[in-house]
Amino acid sequence: MSVRKPVHSDDYLCYGDLAGHYDEGIDYAVEVLPRELSRIAVLAPHGGRIEGRTSEVARLIAGDEHRLYLFEGLRTTGDNFDCLHLASHRFDEPRALELIAVCDTVVAVHGYAARGPDILLGGLNERLKLEIAEALEANRFTCQADGHRFPGKDPRNICNRGRSGAGVQFELSEKLRKAGDLPALAGVVRDVLAGLGCAREK
Repeated sequence: MSVRKPVHSDDYLCYGDLAGHYDEGIDYAVEVLPRELSRIAVLAPHGGRIEGRTSEVARLIAGDEHRLYLFEGLRTTGDNFDCLHLASHRFDEPRALELIAVCDTVVAVHGYAARGPDILLGGLNERLKLEIAEALEANRFTCQADGHRFPGKDPRNICNRGRSGAGVQFELSEKLRKAGDLPALAGVVRDVLAGLGCAREK
């Protein structure tokens, strides 16, 4: 096990800072499924034990078609968020950047702990964000697309670093992640993504 003194993730400026203090394969794991025919990537940059069940949701949305990236906390000491949460606008893990470099659409799945709607949507792809919000609300998920504290508007946010420069960020409430219908949520999002016409190369 890693014996280094825990370092708080607020101090990280980049992935290199995190990797300098914690060990891949012990403290965290990275999984990449390239699926080269797809131009959609689904990411859980705070997966595993960092933001619970976000990896599961990302897998469900990606299915067997879309590119998938998971950065997962493995620590058993209950401090995964404090030690391994690299802010989205600083998330530059090289395998993630390589995966999304050729993608037109990037969807990043996160979790939040405060009270609020099931889903907070952010990112610079306003059209896709609104399409997803409408679809979620039509399927009885509560959703907020603007005016919350996770706007995801920074161009450096990992969801906005694909080829188009504009993606979508999901913040899933703790209540939804613990007791919600995650397959239904993923199904709604998958249906919207299927309508983009850019999931597979022609």
